[in-house]
Amino acid sequence: MVELKNMTDKELAQRMVNYIEQLENLMYDVSDILHNKLPIEPYRVENIRSIYRRLKEDIKADAHYVSLLRNEKHGNNLYNNFFEPSIRGASAFGFVSPTNSVLNQKFFSSIEEAHYKLTKYHGLDEWKIIAQ
Repeated sequence: MVELKNMTDKELAQRMVNYIEQLENLMYDVSDILHNKLPIEPYRVENIRSIYRRLKEDIKADAHYVSLLRNEKHGNNLYNNFFEPSIRGASAFGFVSPTNSVLNQKFFSSIEEAHYKLTKYHGLDEWKIIAQ
């Protein structure tokens, strides 16, 4: 397990950028399927579900990590003020669809909600600036 509390602001921001970009790619792929822009191929659906499952598990693990008292970081910093509430919110309110569910509007909305929670305090561009 990665020790998030020991990461620098740059490393935390890069982790968040990675999550947000993956969610945006998922939203784009699911949207294309929902609007029939691309044919629905079984391998593509399984790939989307696999990425969704991995993101759900990774964000849930990060949320569990930051919720443990021994992993609290004291002071006014990026970890406490932005990373922790974003990760907790994405885990709690995003990813509500089962990992094997049909790719429908509910599935898309669960990805969108996780994306919203991760960008609630800082947008992708702001996270990228911090990650530089």
